[in-house]
Formats: sequence, structure tokens, C-alpha cells
Amino acid sequence: MTNIFATGQPQDIPAVLANKDRRTALQQRLVAAHPGMTVVAAKLNIPGPIKNNRAIQRFFTAELLALERDWLTAGQLFCQDTEWLDAGTGPERFYLVKAAPQDVKAQTTRFEEGQASHRLFDLDVLVQRAGQVVPLSRADSRQPARQCFICGRPAKECGRSRRHTVAELQAAVSSLISAALAVEQRRRVRDRLVAFAQQSLLYEVVAWPKPGLVDPVEHGAHPDMSVFTFINSSLSFRRYLEQAAELGLNGHPDDYPLMFKELREFGKRAEQAMFTATHDVNTHKGAVFSLGIMTLAVADSWRRNGRVDLADIQATVKQLLVGLVQDDLQKKAATNQQTAGELQYRQYGLTGIRGEAQAGYPTVFDHGLPTMFATAGEWNRRIIQTMLALARYTEDSTLVKRAGDPAILERKNTQVDACLAAGGITTAAGRAKLAQLEQEFTAKHLSLGGTADLLIVTIFLTLVKEELADGLSNE
Repeated sequence: MTNIFATGQPQDIPAVLANKDRRTALQQRLVAAHPGMTVVAAKLNIPGPIKNNRAIQRFFTAELLALERDWLTAGQLFCQDTEWLDAGTGPERFYLVKAAPQDVKAQTTRFEEGQASHRLFDLDVLVQRAGQVVPLSRADSRQPARQCFICGRPAKECGRSRRHTVAELQAAVSSLISAALAVEQRRRVRDRLVAFAQQSLLYEVVAWPKPGLVDPVEHGAHPDMSVFTFINSSLSFRRYLEQAAELGLNGHPDDYPLMFKELREFGKRAEQAMFTATHDVNTHKGAVFSLGIMTLAVADSWRRNGRVDLADIQATVKQLLVGLVQDDLQKKAATNQQTAGELQYRQYGLTGIRGEAQAGYPTVFDHGLPTMFATAGEWNRRIIQTMLALARYTEDSTLVKRAGDPAILERKNTQVDACLAAGGITTAAGRAKLAQLEQEFTAKHLSLGGTADLLIVTIFLTLVKEELADGLSNE
């Protein structure tokens, strides 16, 4: 177990008393200056000489966000007045709340009793009595007495009798704070992954030029869509991305197929949200599938390793999708209602995105990511060069559907090879061939929709690798 007291500056009794005097003076000024507000002084009950360090500060600030959410939910307006985060005697924060002291005390007591780690908080609700500023007691507001976070007896009783040693108290506090920080850490990783996922959706659509795809300049192959359609779609399924990350971070390591089954149920709702946002235009159905899988896999891999490991992420994808081709394509081959990918499997033996996914997205890991990492320059340059590398090796079911013949794949490969041989987007000759390819795809109404989905996944993994710190657990 992590010992949060391993670092920090020990405090002696004079330092604690001096800080108490400083706190008292500030509280008196705040109460006098804001007669229409209730002053709340937030601090921690930390045993022993070490009362502040990086971990304690992180815990303090993260959990106070929950208190602030409680106030917002209750309709209690508040503002932060003063903060002493780095005080050696422990972090402190002072709030002004627009509510009656009794109501505020009820809210702060519920917070302190709401979960085990919140018992470490001492939230003083200050009132003026006989010319003195004093904290409102729990008894004053008919709230239950504070209990000891070790044995559950009345805290005052344990304190007076010194029932527990400092070492016992520190061990309990260390355990509570470590557990709370682990939860907060997972929440931060989830939020980062969701942000990266939405960034990847938006980066893909604004990159230009992309033959047969929607970008800010051209969308001739998709006259029913625009950049704005894609922006609306990208923002519509944020909750799904959160669910995918939470599935991975909270972990069911012995049942990956069940995790994938649960993800697909969430994905159905995400598709409905997408169609609502786009007025029934299919902008991101493939991306919902692949980006959800990859978000889950990254989260699960990070939970187990505490860092970004691309090989482990790919292995996780394979574990999630065991039997996908058999379940989705082979078993459905005899049914009448089939998607384009299912029809292509029956007619041409193409496994499409399901085969790509079940194999662990080899096109992304073997071609997309190496190109992205090797291409220097700004994002547009990296994305377009990577799109060409992906297009060359993607068995694009959208392209086959538009052309009506899998022979289009060979034609596409020849054209992309020529463009890449000329340098792709990095040279004038390559850009000229790229423009020709874009004109042909627009004229023939051809689309690289499958490639676009893999490009989104590649951008996502690039953001994860380059911007999600391996040492996030130590932040």
C-alpha cells in the first residue's frame, strides 16, 4: 500500500498554533465583510507531523469538486474566497455560500458522511454568536455526531482517550486517500481518453484534401454531408465514449467477450444519438464501432500497466473480439437482412472491418501509426500522409459498395501507390496526384469511408501515445 506520509515537511505545535491564529483572523474578516453569505472553512484532519504534500493536496482539491457539485445540485450559489493549498499545516480553502447556515451545515455534513474518505474533511460552517465567530456544531443543526474513521465510535471519544496510535491513524488515512486518488486518477484518464477520441473525430474531418471523403473544401462524394454534419455527429456520442473508457478502467479482465457485448449495446444508443444529430445521415457508424473498441482497449491496457503500451492495446483488442467474424458474418450469411459488409462477405469473401478488427487492426498498427510517427510537421500533413498509407492497405467495404465491384480495390491501390511514390502530401508532385485522385473519386461518387474510420482510430492512438503521459499515475 502507498504511504502518503513518505514525503512532506513535519510541522511542530507552534506552527500549528500560528496557522490557527491566521485562520481565525481570516474567518473573522470574512464573516464581517459578507453578512449576507455563509462562510465555510474547509480543511483536513491529518494525524501526525506530516500534514501536507502533493498527494494530500490532490486529494483535497479533487474531493472539494464533489462538494461544489453538491452545492450546484442543491441550487446553493457559492464562490471561493481564499485558498492556502501549500500551507505546511495542511491545505485549506474558504468559501462564501449564498444560503442559510443551517442549510449549509446539513449539506456539508452529508458530504462528510457520504463516503469513507470524506470523513477526513473538516468543513466548518461559521456563524457569529455574542460577537464571536464560531463553527456551527452538528448538534446545532440536528446532524449526527462525527464518527471515528477507524472504529466507528464517536470521534470525540476516540480523540480524548487516544484509542488509536498515530501510526494506526496514519495507516487508515493513507489507505483512504490512496483509494480516493485511484478513483480520481481513473476519472482523469477517462476524461483524457474521451477528449482524445473527440479530437480524433474532428481532426479527421477538417484535414484536407481527402479523396472521396468530407473535408472543409470538398464533399462531392457525399452531397448529403458537410463538415458541420460531422461536427454535430462527433459531439453526439460523448457519453458512449465515456462508457467505453469506464468499461476498460473498471475492468472485467476474465470476460473480454462480455465487455465487448456490453460495449455494443452502448454503441446502439450512440448510433441513435448520431442519427438524431445528423437528421438520419450515417456519418460515423463505423467510427462508433472502431473508436469504441479502441477506447475500451486503451483504458483496459492502461488500468493494467499504468502506461501506454501499443502492443498490449492491440493484444487487448484481439481478446475482446475473439470470434467476431464467425458470429457476425458466417452465422448471418444465410439471413435475408444484411449490411453492406455482410453482403460483401457472402458475395466476395471480404471480411471488411470485422476481419480488420478481429485481427487487432493490423492496418492501423502496421501502416497507419508508423506513417503518422514518421511524418514530420503539422497535423494536416501528418493526417493526409497517414490516410494515404491506410488507404493503400485497407479492404474498404464502403469503396466496394460504391463501385459495386471488389476490383476497385486494386485500382485504388495502384493510384495510391503512384501518389505515395511521388511523395504524397509532402511534395508538389504528390499533391498533384492527390488532387487528381480527389477529382476522380468525386466524379465517380467513390468513397473511402472505411479508410476514414481507421484514420480516426490512428489519430486517436497517436494522441494517446504522444499526449497521455506514461507517468500520469504520478501526476
